[in-house]
Formats: sequence, structure tokens, C-alpha cells
Amino acid sequence: MITREHLDERQGRLLNLLTALFEQRPILDTTSAAAVYPQLRADLTAAGATDGDFECLTEHLIGLVIEHGSALSTRETWRTLLDLISTGFACRGFSVLVERGVLVAVDFAVPPTTH
Repeated sequence: MITREHLDERQGRLLNLLTALFEQRPILDTTSAAAVYPQLRADLTAAGATDGDFECLTEHLIGLVIEHGSALSTRETWRTLLDLISTGFACRGFSVLVERGVLVAVDFAVPPTTH
């Protein structure tokens, strides 16, 4: 899990920016998430995020979605939101472990090899 003491100043700034962007309009419905998650990635990239930053940022975004999520959300809604984060924000696969509504772990798939 993210521990802020392991982040440099730039990464801390990016996490704060992601939090501010998310809190302007929490994306908890699948319709708007498909458009907004790629825009969040573009905004963070414009602010200086590199590919290497997106594991930390993805973990933080998943935590925000879970924290702001509704108990009324269905398992299918959560699965769809996580799929949209994977394809539109993280640009790679991952699995999550959530216990009692709290994000416990994110396990990222190996990034694709480029030649």
C-alpha cells in the first residue's frame, strides 16, 4: 500500500492532484468513468507523471473509488469500474484485495514488453 514517506515531492504532488481532480467529481458510475479515467491520466501526464508513477497513482485511484463508493453498488459495477481503471487509467492489468470496504492490496500484472 502507498506510504507517503516513500514518495518523493513530485509523487506526493501528483497524488494530491489526483485526489483534487477526483473529488471535483467522484467517478462512481460506469458511464462517465469510461471518459473520465483516460482524461485523469492525460491530466496527470501533463502535470509530469511518468509511466513509472502510474502504479502508485492507480493504487491511490482505486482507494479513492472504494472510499467514496456506495454500499448500494453492485459487484458488477465494481468490476466494471476496476476494468475501466485498468484500461483507461493504469493501461495494464491488476487484481485487488478488498476487506470490509478497505483496499488491502493491488497486484499489478507484468507490464508489456516493447521492442
